Amino acid sequence: MTETQLMQSIKAKWGDQLSAMATSSSVPAAFLAALIAGESGGDAEAKRFEPSVFSALGEVVIGRRSMYGSIGAMDILKFVSVQAVPPAAIRSQTDFANELTRFAHLAHSWGLTQVMGYEVIPFRLDGIAALQSPMSGLNVTLAMLNQFAYHNHLDITKDFAELFNCWNTGRPHSPTHDPNYIPNGLGRMKIYEALP
Repeated sequence: MTETQLMQSIKAKWGDQLSAMATSSSVPAAFLAALIAGESGGDAEAKRFEPSVFSALGEVVIGRRSMYGSIGAMDILKFVSVQAVPPAAIRSQTDFANELTRFAHLAHSWGLTQVMGYEVIPFRLDGIAALQSPMSGLNVTLAMLNQFAYHNHLDITKDFAELFNCWNTGRPHSPTHDPNYIPNGLGRMKIYEALP
């Protein structure tokens, strides 16, 4: 699939929703479309396990690390806990397996823009399903982009290279995992803008 075909596909599937979101926010539809192209290729069911995040969250839970960003051990345990049981109570194997699954979900990226599962904690979402839903996931994306812009003094209507950088690394002017991540994003924006 060519870059133009990719962007046409995203516009066909998600263009109306992206235009509506651009109307109610300052983030251009072309930026969101390019972000989607780079993160999931337009697949709303995309997910990816991040072993390093799983390990870091585990270090927080066992006390080897105090926080992961703004997330502490109690935040993780509240999300993961299947039921409130006294510490001495015996959990069933099913309860334990469910808790491990919920913990692993925090270390996956989800949906169109591959929002990390642990974002359900600071955004106080009901669960991972909120990131699996395209519209809910895109609303979280908009909130995160606005936070990146605010904390890094970026203009969300034009500092696109820095916003792509923030999305990939958490901050502007930091080496991206893929050196072409930002140029690809900017190129896909231009393609999307030129589509009929």
